[in-house]
Amino acid sequence: MYNEYFGFKEAPFAIAPDPRYLYMTSQHRDALAHLVYGLNSEGGCILLTGEVGTGKTTICRCLLEQIPSQAKVALVLNPKVNEIELLETICDELKISYPTDTDNSLKTYTDRIYTYLIESNRRNEKTVLIIDEAQNLDSKVLEQLRLLTNLETNQRKLLQIIILGQPELLDILARTEMRQLAQRITARFHLKPLTKPEMKAYISHRLAVAGQNIQLFPESSIKLLFKMSKGIPRLINILCDRALLGAYVENQYVARPQIVKKAAKEVFGELKHVEQSQKVKRWLFPVAIFTSISIIAIVAFTLFTPTYNAYDRFEQEAAVSAKTIPYPSDETLEKTPTTDIAQSEEHQASATPSLDDAENHLENTIESEETTQQAELTTATKEQHQASIDEILNDTSTNPASAYQVLFETWGMKYEAKTRATACKQAETYALSCLYKHGNINSLKIHNRPAVLTLVNSEGKTRHITITSIDDDSASVFSSNTQHTIKLTELDKYWFGQFILLWDKPEQYTSVIRPG
Repeated sequence: MYNEYFGFKEAPFAIAPDPRYLYMTSQHRDALAHLVYGLNSEGGCILLTGEVGTGKTTICRCLLEQIPSQAKVALVLNPKVNEIELLETICDELKISYPTDTDNSLKTYTDRIYTYLIESNRRNEKTVLIIDEAQNLDSKVLEQLRLLTNLETNQRKLLQIIILGQPELLDILARTEMRQLAQRITARFHLKPLTKPEMKAYISHRLAVAGQNIQLFPESSIKLLFKMSKGIPRLINILCDRALLGAYVENQYVARPQIVKKAAKEVFGELKHVEQSQKVKRWLFPVAIFTSISIIAIVAFTLFTPTYNAYDRFEQEAAVSAKTIPYPSDETLEKTPTTDIAQSEEHQASATPSLDDAENHLENTIESEETTQQAELTTATKEQHQASIDEILNDTSTNPASAYQVLFETWGMKYEAKTRATACKQAETYALSCLYKHGNINSLKIHNRPAVLTLVNSEGKTRHITITSIDDDSASVFSSNTQHTIKLTELDKYWFGQFILLWDKPEQYTSVIRPG
């Protein structure tokens, strides 16, 4: 939904295990190296463990890309199988035929798999079995895996097994009855969550692969993302995806902390509520016990101390009660600012700009400025000031008013900044119309009209410029009533494709033809 808005070629935070998006931290490189080493060794088992969402499957997919073409892979994604179903799945994956009209025994499947492996070995082919979510395997199925590692020749093991699982799998393998399988593991690695610097680089990497080099998450949002995700890549992806969607809906170019908090509430809302309730219950139980013991002690003390009269006992109870530990207050999540219905509808409308509301996108607060420059969107023919894009992005005096003034003057018309009429309403008085679109440099060349562009600097702040001419590698633009020449490559880094231009409606024009 937001890909075009931010200039992405594809969704940057999809949770599919795409190896292109794998960010190789030092531990990920070590994990892959361990798997490659185990794969090149003569058989046995390779073990990769890690918490949910740390990237085990993605690393495995990356490993598969390095497996030689002559290798055959059997992938078991459903671990909820018994011994027979496991062997059937392996046969199906390797295209090994077996009788289907009778109930086959373990020996029938094992013999056919062994025959296949012997033939593959003669052809110098390697066979790899990959089992995901192995912590869900029954102990009998794990024992069957161990038996499969016994399929061998005098020189080598015939089947290479890669086991992926969560930390619970380590506890299972530590059992006494699993020691034989544990001893067959020739390489193992445990993936940990990302650190905060690694998470920041991870987010930048995924944005770059998707086609955007601008940091859309400020440092304050990075801190919040790390706190909420605990450095787990899958949670990072989900949170970032929701945060970018929220920024798109609110017509923002960066995911500020408020947007990240709202995204976290949408993703984790119910889960956080349960966690907080459990936390309160854990506190209440010991406090209740302590309070009960205190009350019993007070009663016993007052009953078995005859020297105190009723008044003394009352004062003593009051003093002790004042010192008892109170119940802790319920912990709640930090509340995020909410908007009313009118604001929500306004944000939703701004997410899909139309011709009627184009002027509202660029004009919020406009102050009067005057300009005397005039240009035309054709090939640049005169020398202009060669400016760095940084000069324009850091210029705090730029505003939509000055950009519109230049745009109107290229048509020989005057833009009134002080009037309450918006730019597009003023254009209608000159029989012109506004066109608000997303595009690229080629789009501007095709329209061949001066246009107001919205740039976003590294801090997420918008700057408005008027582009008046384009040549092969540079463009002539006006910013704060000053004409500059900037490189198109520099412009493209900070321009998300939003532009607005004026056009002359043809005779008998009624409305825009839209799809559907």
